[in-house]
Amino acid sequence: MLRFPGKLSAEQFLERYWQKNPLFMPAALPHIRPAITRNELAWLATLDDVESRLVFSQRSGEQVRYRAETGPFDAAYLAALPARDWTLLVHDVEKHVPAMRKLFDHVPFIPDWRIDDLMVSFAAPGGGVGPHRDNYDVFLCQGIGRREWHVTTDEIADDPHASDDLAITRTFKGITHAVSEGDVLYLPPGVAHWGTATRACMTYSVGMRAPQRSDFLIGLADSQQHNPFYRDPDLLAVEAVPGFISSEARKRAQHLVDGQLNEADVAKTLGCLATQTKDWITPEGADDDEALELADTLLQAGKLTVHGMACIAWDDHSVYVNAAQRPRSPGDADWLRSMCALRVLDGALIVDTAARDCVIWMSKMGAFDLPEKE
Repeated sequence: MLRFPGKLSAEQFLERYWQKNPLFMPAALPHIRPAITRNELAWLATLDDVESRLVFSQRSGEQVRYRAETGPFDAAYLAALPARDWTLLVHDVEKHVPAMRKLFDHVPFIPDWRIDDLMVSFAAPGGGVGPHRDNYDVFLCQGIGRREWHVTTDEIADDPHASDDLAITRTFKGITHAVSEGDVLYLPPGVAHWGTATRACMTYSVGMRAPQRSDFLIGLADSQQHNPFYRDPDLLAVEAVPGFISSEARKRAQHLVDGQLNEADVAKTLGCLATQTKDWITPEGADDDEALELADTLLQAGKLTVHGMACIAWDDHSVYVNAAQRPRSPGDADWLRSMCALRVLDGALIVDTAARDCVIWMSKMGAFDLPEKE
């Protein structure tokens, strides 16, 4: 788990900082493991099913404009990039390299359904994505190299002249943090920030997901004023049960939609949104025969590995896989909790027909690795 400053506990972090105030945590992760190299990140950025971007900082005196390109990129193009003033960003790294998911273990006090992805960036000296705001919480974990962050909770105006590709704010001084390997910066939604590499560096960004009101109420006008994001500043550490969407989360979602949906519809929609995957990385589901074969293998004291790109959650009444929903039995809690914690389903925990039927359905929804076809 993150090493909080002083004697700050996880519970105190949630009470004082989560969705409230930024927090700089020196040496919170002295050794980021597992890690990824610059070359491995560049290789990911050449793949068709990987979302990647290059952001160039184009300087003219004191003025900087930011230009973005989207991947996939040619390997030769990446190898020929200049020595300064660019950043390569790769999204959903943990879905393409499942071992990287272990970095989420450093924030066990956050319900895992709230974690969206691990974005990893490599910045050459002078590289950055410009001053901006995000609509989600993020833990910025510094890997190798050094970066200088500026952070402010003040209202900062947008700067439409700074980029044609990115939503950039005006520059500001704010509070400055010179970060090196192992330092972590937590930022709540809406806090303006910008970072510049002072030495070539890697940054591991654990970003959260937060549905908006319009995600629940189809047809709602997409206005920031009337289309707020899900918020949980009252989050408690006890809610962080592997894969579990708490009743408190449902109540927050109910409040978000101002009671315009009934509780059952809110719960179902929240579960589907929490497990929604991007189209190009949605796992392939098993066919009927494959699903039965997987269930039989499992019941013979075997194990099933959760697919690296699969998103799974559950609540008091349902289980959700890749935005699909199915009612669950009360006795399913133990194996669902274990499976979500370990990303492996142990056949010894499947003890009745109802659980077996649920596993078959999950297989069809793309929850598990499929055996290679001969």
